[in-house]
Amino acid sequence: MKLVGKNIIIRDLKYNDLDAYFLYGQDPNVGPNAGWKPFTSKEVAGRVLTSQIFNKETYAITLKEKDVLIGTISLYNSSIRKYNKAKSLGFSLNSSYWGYGYMPQAVKLIVAYAFENTDCEVLELGHHIENYRSKRVAEKCGFTFDGTLCKYKKLYNGRLVTACFYSMTKEDYERMKKNESDIKDKI
Repeated sequence: MKLVGKNIIIRDLKYNDLDAYFLYGQDPNVGPNAGWKPFTSKEVAGRVLTSQIFNKETYAITLKEKDVLIGTISLYNSSIRKYNKAKSLGFSLNSSYWGYGYMPQAVKLIVAYAFENTDCEVLELGHHIENYRSKRVAEKCGFTFDGTLCKYKKLYNGRLVTACFYSMTKEDYERMKKNESDIKDKI
């Protein structure tokens, strides 16, 4: 897969992403916000990267100007909804690149891909209740807040977290796309 945005490219993960993958994956500001333990070694990062390459559900986010991984975005079958045309979205970004609008751009690209190139009819995303950055991404990208699940998941460190969930239907996506087109036509 290769999706091109204004400042970023979403592409398949590669083995030569390991150095950048380890760099952002060891950051204590990244993994815990997404629910995973920061990488303790390059070997651990390599095993996780290899698994993600084989699963073909997680993609690299790179800057357009250089092909260096700055984060990842995943599109996979929903584990919450018992409906085979529902997909889940997950994402994480090197904290050095927070605040530049890269993640909303990546999410919008993957949303368009999911609704225009797969049989997906519902997209969902979730975040830990205290992860305000992911909340803002969901809001900026037009997802609808569905609710919270108390004590949703036990993390690697044994802590139980409450999670917030959002969704977007294919009809929501089509309506947003039409509204954006209508606005551009008026300008």
